[in-house]
Amino acid sequence: MKQTLYQKISGTLAERILSGEYPLGSYLPTEEVLCKEFDASHHSVRDALKILIGKGLITRRAGAGTKVIAATEPTVFANVAGDLRHLFSYPQNTIRKNLIEEHVTCDAILSHVLDCPVGTPWFRIGALRRLNENAQPLCWTDFYLLPRYSEVVKLKEHFSTPVHEQIEKSYGQRVDSATVGITLCRLGKEVADALDVEDNSPALRIIRRYFDAQKNAFEITVSYHPEGDYNCELNFHRELRPR
Repeated sequence: MKQTLYQKISGTLAERILSGEYPLGSYLPTEEVLCKEFDASHHSVRDALKILIGKGLITRRAGAGTKVIAATEPTVFANVAGDLRHLFSYPQNTIRKNLIEEHVTCDAILSHVLDCPVGTPWFRIGALRRLNENAQPLCWTDFYLLPRYSEVVKLKEHFSTPVHEQIEKSYGQRVDSATVGITLCRLGKEVADALDVEDNSPALRIIRRYFDAQKNAFEITVSYHPEGDYNCELNFHRELRPR
């Protein structure tokens, strides 16, 4: 299939970034310069730059230019779900490391995110997930557990099995129902620094809520995936049922 002009521009600029011609931390030429070099319109150049932004290679800010933020194309975290249960788990080839373990009380901001009353106590686990110890972070997840389940961090299987399964095994609390909410957001400084991206950069936020039989949430997880680093695919199949 014949490439469009903006695809050719994007490919050329990507090659220059990956080869080191435009090193990490440097700035690409201005739109005006790129328009002249490629004999292209501003519209075509902007579309080309959008592709590079989507690949996680550059970032753009009004008045600050176009900065190279990655020298290699970042790993994209793919979640392929055959049914809705798989939305609650991560691929087994990823690792999680806890960086924060603390008791917190909901303020107005956290209350809005978790959809619970101000003053609600939680045990918070803040963790990074990677493909391996040296890989770029894939996502940041805050686990909010009822305080009585805080001892799960001491379990041998804490880093190898989902937290809600640990709660069921250790405390007998089973998941009766669960919900998943997906929204776009801007990263705060704490999470942005942990993910090694710019403060206030766009991200995908996934909130999972686990409920007991009385419809009370006993675990809520809030995961942040940097722009371009998450892909979710759902596969559905028709089942023939006897009439």
